[in-house]
Amino acid sequence: MTVPLHLGVNDVPSVKEILGFGFQQAMLCMSGLLVYPFLISNCACAGAAAVQLRVQLISATFVSCGIATILQTTFGLRLSVLHGPAMAFLPPLLAYKTQNICPYTDHDNVPPEFWMGRMREIQGSLLLACLVFIFVGMTGIAGHLSNLIGPITIVPLMLLLTTSIVPTIEEKLSLHWISLVMLLVVVLMAVYLENTRIPLYYYSTKKKQVVSTKIRLFGQFPYLLSMLLVWFICFIMTITDLEPYNGAARTDNNLTMMVLRESPWFQVPLPLPFGFPKISAGIFFGYVASVFASIIENIGSYDLLARTSQQKPPPKDAINRAIAMEGFGSLIAAISGVSSGVTTYAENIALIHITKVASRTTMQFAGFVLILLGLFSKFAAILASIPDALVGGILTMGISMIGGVALSNLQMIDLKLCRNLSIMGLSLLLGMVVPLHFEKHPVNTGYFEIDNVLNMLLNIKMLVGGLVATFLDNTVTGATRAQRGFRDHLRLPSESDTSSSESSNASFEVLSSSDAYTFPEVIQRLLRAVPLLQSLPILPKLSKSQYKSNRV
Repeated sequence: MTVPLHLGVNDVPSVKEILGFGFQQAMLCMSGLLVYPFLISNCACAGAAAVQLRVQLISATFVSCGIATILQTTFGLRLSVLHGPAMAFLPPLLAYKTQNICPYTDHDNVPPEFWMGRMREIQGSLLLACLVFIFVGMTGIAGHLSNLIGPITIVPLMLLLTTSIVPTIEEKLSLHWISLVMLLVVVLMAVYLENTRIPLYYYSTKKKQVVSTKIRLFGQFPYLLSMLLVWFICFIMTITDLEPYNGAARTDNNLTMMVLRESPWFQVPLPLPFGFPKISAGIFFGYVASVFASIIENIGSYDLLARTSQQKPPPKDAINRAIAMEGFGSLIAAISGVSSGVTTYAENIALIHITKVASRTTMQFAGFVLILLGLFSKFAAILASIPDALVGGILTMGISMIGGVALSNLQMIDLKLCRNLSIMGLSLLLGMVVPLHFEKHPVNTGYFEIDNVLNMLLNIKMLVGGLVATFLDNTVTGATRAQRGFRDHLRLPSESDTSSSESSNASFEVLSSSDAYTFPEVIQRLLRAVPLLQSLPILPKLSKSQYKSNRV
């Protein structure tokens, strides 16, 4: 039996609950928001300016992800979604880094026009790709894709995403032995101590005395606590000189301290911080591939979030609207200089399952907290002072979770069918073999731009494997949609399909008394007043009975 939620999606908590649960959601995603700026600063080849760039990227990431979260929860899916940088956008950057090897070291004074030129190229390509993101949502393509892309495609695509980041993980883990300590501490807290309850003492104003409660401290904040603990170990090693001067684990790096001193207390991230963007065809098409990979990932996350929030599966108009808002959020991130789109964070969905708090209001407050933290530049400078070696442990665990979530989709597939096993196996193998071949033997047509585009695309494992899986899964016969992992009987076709809504609602347990996907009454009145708006794929379609009842 499903346990009722403490707070449903449409419930408005008390101020104390909003502050507590909202801040907790914001803190949970913080480590994930930190990883990407560290990786981007390495791809930029900024040399000694990398720390300053990192501060700028951290601020922009927090602000843009906070805005994207508020947009998604208010106008998009309208469930409790929290956005952060999407790892699906990392493979094109890694391919770009491989093709454009950095000629400088971390201590060199790199000319600003060099690394800013690289950032402008990345930023412009992402900006253009985000328009594709928005187009897919606004035109209703996302809803149709949800009928074509199932677990047989999702599993190899997400696994290939994890394998493509393995070289980066190895690079970060090999920086210093402290990165292995970081990984061990994360595993200890996230796996071994996940269900350990720690007593917490506080003063109760109602009872007028000190009371205690037990919380799953390690299970709810494994990344944040482990990062703070190992960061403190690095600090101890620094002040005791156990770590040599300029060592990878020192916290008093000269550049870091200088940036910390010179950073302003508050600063609003400006649009296009690196100048007018440029476009690279290779990176653009790589980002387009990332857009579709992110869409596939998000469609699965929406269903998971709906089940966790005890809501019906999102109808097509909600999916289209959500993907469009993902595109707008990614566009804001691109304009702010963040070289990544945004995505739904699975860790925050897990926290909803734990706390039984699915209130939209708490997540909107979490987005507001992220914006405030991003505007506080000193905070970003402090986070930028984290030793680069610590990123390896966090990245390893985060990518491991992506791989684990990908494998969880296997439970929906009929693994007794040779067809399904063959498609997934072939997609995985070709997704690794084809990029490896073209890495050793690049395409050489004699035209630089064409070669650049083809080599970029053919080196993205998840693109190759995802295309193979999608094609085979939709062309090879021998399995029903249910055997392929689709759960059509769980999805309502649209809000207007009232004839089948009762039978569809019986297929899953919905304990919430109200529909979380509907807009407030003010917007509903506008939809009723202008029926033409209902032709848009992103807006719900009202039935005749709803028209009559609403006009009375």
